Amino acid sequence: MQNPDTIAAIATPLGSAGVGVIRVSGPLSPEAGRALFRPAHGECAWQSHHVYHGDLVSADGSRLLDEVLVTLMRKPRSFTGEDILEIACHSNPLILKEILKQLIKLGCRLARPGEFSQRAFLNGRMDLSQAEALAAMISARSEKAFQIGLAQLKGVLGNQIGNLRKLLIDALAQLETTIDFTDDVAQDEFPLIPPQMEEALIGLDLLLSTYPSGRLLNEGISVVITGKPNVGKSSLLNQLAGRKKAIVTDIPGTTRDAITETLNINGLCLHLTDTAGIRKPLDDIEKEGMELAEEYLQNSDIIILILDGSQPLTPDDHLLLEQNADRKQRLLIAVNKSDLPAAWSRNQISDAGLSDTRIFQISAKYGHGLDLLRQAVLDFSIGNPLTHDDHMIIHLRHKLALEKAQTCLVRAKEGLFTGQSPEFIAFEVREAINFLDEITGKRISDDVLEKIFSSFCIGK
Repeated sequence: MQNPDTIAAIATPLGSAGVGVIRVSGPLSPEAGRALFRPAHGECAWQSHHVYHGDLVSADGSRLLDEVLVTLMRKPRSFTGEDILEIACHSNPLILKEILKQLIKLGCRLARPGEFSQRAFLNGRMDLSQAEALAAMISARSEKAFQIGLAQLKGVLGNQIGNLRKLLIDALAQLETTIDFTDDVAQDEFPLIPPQMEEALIGLDLLLSTYPSGRLLNEGISVVITGKPNVGKSSLLNQLAGRKKAIVTDIPGTTRDAITETLNINGLCLHLTDTAGIRKPLDDIEKEGMELAEEYLQNSDIIILILDGSQPLTPDDHLLLEQNADRKQRLLIAVNKSDLPAAWSRNQISDAGLSDTRIFQISAKYGHGLDLLRQAVLDFSIGNPLTHDDHMIIHLRHKLALEKAQTCLVRAKEGLFTGQSPEFIAFEVREAINFLDEITGKRISDDVLEKIFSSFCIGK
């Protein structure tokens, strides 16, 4: 698809920097370059994918705008599959906006969010999973998330989906052959299940099993610190953050609001949140802080419950243990103030049903035991070290499509066992193929496309 419109946008973040880039895509790109650019040395041959140095002037030629580098990438060997002009200038917002204004005078229009990537998809330069991977790579908050996005941008996920699709097409061909010869084949001679369908089901299971870890790697891991007031929650946050993020005092109830710090540990993104101390609230503000803390706890991936090891356990401590007992699958217990004499032993919390919960002795004040706690958070998040990052499912949309395809194949398998008509079985396999095609964009509605690309940044 070639779009008659020529779009333009600032492709780099606004702000003072060494270089800013403006991107233009569409049929007017070469014309815009010739109208605004004045080469510094001789004539400009405008060879594709060559960089030229010179000055940029206004559309009427009356004003010098900036000293720039320009590159023309002729279709179809460009990101969008259209003629693209890229202008690298000094990154002053005033300069960037003025150049964009001159391009609009020449007939370009402002690009919508994600419109460059959308054109790349519509022109067959990438499939939809690659476009989504590009957005994920740009917004990645950790090294591992970036690596996943980069691998999927190179087509790893699209190739996997393509392999599953081929298996199902082969299975469908086998089923349709059975349909064509239904009158000549006895019922007991029908194949119970095409082997390709079984192989596809195994592949779907493997992909779906990667989503929990993939989601955490892509979105970051939500870690919430809880406990009663004055047990060292804010001190722990500051130690893990490596700076004074939260106020620490001896006054109970200092933290009223939730305080979040984003950390990068061993290539993983952690969203670490310190919450208000849990106790009987003394006023409405403290009550609201505790209600907010409960919301964070409900939506967290990991909970670190801090207990004061230097003081006997209190009713508030036991209440916290009971309240978090049903969350023990994502609970770590940190016994703080290990630098002081211990006032209780571990077996005192076994009655709360948490005897198998991991317990760590730490000193948030001096940093003792925090390395083990950090490692436990990482292990708790993704289990064993990941060896197939590039094969992971990181988007909910992909997960839902794979689950629907899986459901169709399970129904087809059950239908074969119960002797259903081959036409019904073939219908389920076709539906499974359609759901796989939603991931790569071979079959997708315009509404879904608009929703996906509207979440991209402008200029991408």
